[in-house]
Amino acid sequence: MLIKNLKEGDSLIGLNDSRLMRGGFVVLKTGEEVGKHTTKHKEEVIVILEGTAKLVCENEEKIVRERCLVHIPENSEHNVINVGNKPLKYVYITASLDTASK
Repeated sequence: MLIKNLKEGDSLIGLNDSRLMRGGFVVLKTGEEVGKHTTKHKEEVIVILEGTAKLVCENEEKIVRERCLVHIPENSEHNVINVGNKPLKYVYITASLDTASK
């Protein structure tokens, strides 16, 4: 069993913790974004803890508020943008679908 406290920018699940999963805790200021990216061969789950985000996945945009979970399918280009008036705090976890792609 692994237990970690949430710290901004911290890797929650890393190479030494799991063979197939990675994760972290992100805090974005108003207007900040992660930037478009693709988690190749990995599914991703994003859990909004506080704030309001615009989630862009491929050609779809959704406003997501705290206590919501978003699933990003593998090979999907996506971005997270803080569109609220307070910090956006969320946790992400990726799970590898290809055990060779560590």
